[in-house]
Amino acid sequence: MDAQYLYPYSFLVALLSSLVFIPFLIRNSARWGLVDDPTGDARKIHSNVIPRSGGLGIILSAALSVLIVLPADEPIFSYVLAAMVIAGFGLLDDLVELSPIQKIGGQALGVVIAMAGGMVVTDFPIFSDVPAWLIHVITFIFVLGVINGVNFSDGMDGLAAGTTLMALALIFVLALQTGHTTVAVIAVAVSAAVLGFLRFNTHPARIFMGDAGSQFLGFTVAWLAITLSQSDTSAMTSLMPLLILGLPVMDILQVVPVRINKKLPLAGPDKEHLHHQVAKLGFSQYEVVAIIYVLQAILLVGAYLLRDESDVFVLIAFMAFAVLTLGTIYIANVSEWKIRPLDSSDDRDKRVAIFRRLGVLHPYTGVFFTVLLALFFAFGALTSTAFSPNIIYVAIVWAAILLAAVLILPNNLRQLIGRIASYTTTIFIVWGMTISVDDGRLDFLINALFVGMTVLLLLSIRITRKKYFGLTTEDLLVALFIVALTPLLVVEFGDGSEVISAPFRICVLLYTSEYVLARGEKAVNRLIFISICALLLTGVNL
Repeated sequence: MDAQYLYPYSFLVALLSSLVFIPFLIRNSARWGLVDDPTGDARKIHSNVIPRSGGLGIILSAALSVLIVLPADEPIFSYVLAAMVIAGFGLLDDLVELSPIQKIGGQALGVVIAMAGGMVVTDFPIFSDVPAWLIHVITFIFVLGVINGVNFSDGMDGLAAGTTLMALALIFVLALQTGHTTVAVIAVAVSAAVLGFLRFNTHPARIFMGDAGSQFLGFTVAWLAITLSQSDTSAMTSLMPLLILGLPVMDILQVVPVRINKKLPLAGPDKEHLHHQVAKLGFSQYEVVAIIYVLQAILLVGAYLLRDESDVFVLIAFMAFAVLTLGTIYIANVSEWKIRPLDSSDDRDKRVAIFRRLGVLHPYTGVFFTVLLALFFAFGALTSTAFSPNIIYVAIVWAAILLAAVLILPNNLRQLIGRIASYTTTIFIVWGMTISVDDGRLDFLINALFVGMTVLLLLSIRITRKKYFGLTTEDLLVALFIVALTPLLVVEFGDGSEVISAPFRICVLLYTSEYVLARGEKAVNRLIFISICALLLTGVNL
């Protein structure tokens, strides 16, 4: 498959699969016993029984995309086999709660399989002439630590999935630079699967990923980072895996001494993890997740900027970041500093007077943004002249599939169909505009219109009460992607005009779609209609 279509195809297959699998798992987890019941467990911060089968949705969606796109060579086979073993033991733990020894044993078996398939840190950082047995031992301990570090971080809605998604995004960028197609495809497929899961995992979560999901993600990111940094085409620091996986490593460094001191099993549960320590400072769950996201973004941007530095410099930089972060949190907790009392709550409408007065416009904003989306979709379809006939035929067939889904599937799936229709149409239209419009003045005008649309959308969100529409930590995650990736893309692609405008346009259109989707059944039907029409309209370019 042409590289121009390889990554978008992998992304769309995994994303759409995830958006289909996750709702199915939410409805059926109880009958399989895959639920998280907080009764009698003081560690739980949720009060209701929640499905914990989301990891299955992530794994199945990513596997479907990867197995369709990539050939089944030896490295892929060992990765898939190891991931199945690790996820399988995680699933058993979700069902029957394995002992710590059984849990570690399953993880160890999977890591050994992956190492037998080539996942070994052969280019050992800092030191040379390291004995082979020691290299294998260190690789084994590092990967095992990362798996448990990601598993430990899965304690708040959207936390493990969000930080893992950010790490996968950096791995994808680095894989593109080094020409490592296998790593890039797996990274983009798993990213899309996690993104679909996050739609249902953001606070308040409707589903958890469980140990099957968290252990799979921890292993996958470790495998990708090691495979990428140790490849023949890579000249980056051999400590890149440490930087990409810095937060799980920091969590392990913090938790293990505490567990040893308290004589607790290393793989057992407690409330001493990084996110727990931040929460003790009086931050809400939203704020804790946001803080961890920001720390992850800082670490990953630093990883990208230090990718060509010496191992010694990179190690010093990571240690400084870890000491500064963990030290600040420790000192704040020891001094009993609090951002606010832990039991404080304030549900009052905090909108200032001017926004309250503008609230009278709320009933009309849904129709207004539906019309704007229709205009942008139509314009994008008509200007997507660089698409090949095959791509246009795919768009027309997809429009027919969406129409059939509307006519055949029950009404309770209409919201899901609307989201799938608007998301895929947005990506398709922005892709077509980006590769087709080469007039600098027209491109500037389009971006100016998108800026105006952004201002209007932010104003509309501000005058809308949260019971109709509210921003979540997933929205912060998207914003961090735009902020973090934009300078990286500028460095890699010259003036960066296309790669800056494309994610910005996608972001604006997706949030506008979500705003419309929140306005009820009629708004959902209108959005589906304009999405189908936009896809069909690309046919005029044949």
